Amino acid sequence: MTTERTMDQWYEDGVSLLDSGFFDSALECFDEVLRVEPRRARAWALKATALAGMESYEDAIECFARALEIDPLNVQAWKGKALCLTRLGRAKEAARCQAEAERITEGVAVPVSVVKEPVLTVYSVASGLANNTVHRLAADEDEAWFVYGKDGGATRLTLRDQRLRTYTQDDGLTGDAVRCVVVGETDVWLGTDSGLSRFDREAGSWTGYTPEAGLKVGFISDLAIDGDLLWLGTDSGLLVLDVMTGRSVLCQGGPDPPRIDYVLSDGHRIWCGVSGEAGGLWVFEKQMETFQSLDVGPFVQGLQLFPLDGKDKIWLAREKGITIIDGTSNELEEISLPGMHVTGIATGVNSLLISTARGLAVVGVEKSGTERKVIVKRTEIGRGKYVSAVCASHTREWMAIEGEGVLCLSYPS
Repeated sequence: MTTERTMDQWYEDGVSLLDSGFFDSALECFDEVLRVEPRRARAWALKATALAGMESYEDAIECFARALEIDPLNVQAWKGKALCLTRLGRAKEAARCQAEAERITEGVAVPVSVVKEPVLTVYSVASGLANNTVHRLAADEDEAWFVYGKDGGATRLTLRDQRLRTYTQDDGLTGDAVRCVVVGETDVWLGTDSGLSRFDREAGSWTGYTPEAGLKVGFISDLAIDGDLLWLGTDSGLLVLDVMTGRSVLCQGGPDPPRIDYVLSDGHRIWCGVSGEAGGLWVFEKQMETFQSLDVGPFVQGLQLFPLDGKDKIWLAREKGITIIDGTSNELEEISLPGMHVTGIATGVNSLLISTARGLAVVGVEKSGTERKVIVKRTEIGRGKYVSAVCASHTREWMAIEGEGVLCLSYPS
């Protein structure tokens, strides 16, 4: 006869498998629990979450409904049902579920009319992308850009008319292997294996900066806009380009070997992240023209400015965690994220976003008196899937899901 302890073990195994993205196996565990304990509401909700991860949204909705029959105050079940309904395009039903979740959480009724669910849009090869695996992306309120890494060029999406157009070397790019993209106010900058490309957003024209035309380095892995200067991460170190004159200078010092994969400007210093086992973080002082190394560990995956404790902090994404850096004192705060495999970081519409090999996570802060704790929570977005990149504008969040294209969440203002 199956014991209660055995059921608890099935349940715990199911939770572990679900968090790791093994939805089929998790489903088997929760089915075993429900075979013996059919009124275990949380098991129905978790089974539904596994089904949602397998994109079986109708089946997931049925399981969420079973959970709510047993426990009508299960907030996560209401939210999970709302997400599945949103994926199926049933916005009004989703809004009612989300309103019920908020009513339970806040203890007051929330009118359905004020609940504004984000609108989900998926862009893929079927929509007009060159590839379903996107390496980096960037966006503002007018357009989004997707680049594909080793080949494929870059795709521009104009949001006004939802038009997608892919540019390659034949159209004016310095190379088809595009490594990074940054959307500026008037121009879009793209780093390639063969130089730097500048796209004039109004004229729709291209300008190339290559070694043949005087650029000191060809391979550009990342860049940061700093007024009329561009700071470029390259396979030869940190390169600064004066946009007005076209003159470039390779900064002396820095990591050895000299490759820089991520670049961030805070207005005073240039932060340089290096990926790989021998990676780390280097800070370039613009006035002194010197580098300083910070011991943050290997496998840097991205850099982002984001406020904490009333002032901007540098957030460093590493494969196995997040490091928060005080830009004045260089004091470090480590947040370990075992098992997540972080791939990138960006400021979202309402929070800091962390892309991982098992979905999307968000950063929050819990406060108790004078104490505060930074927490990172998994979301249901892309749960169990490899999210290779993330970015956001004021009203939209963009996630590249490897092999499936790009997912956009639009938040009504």
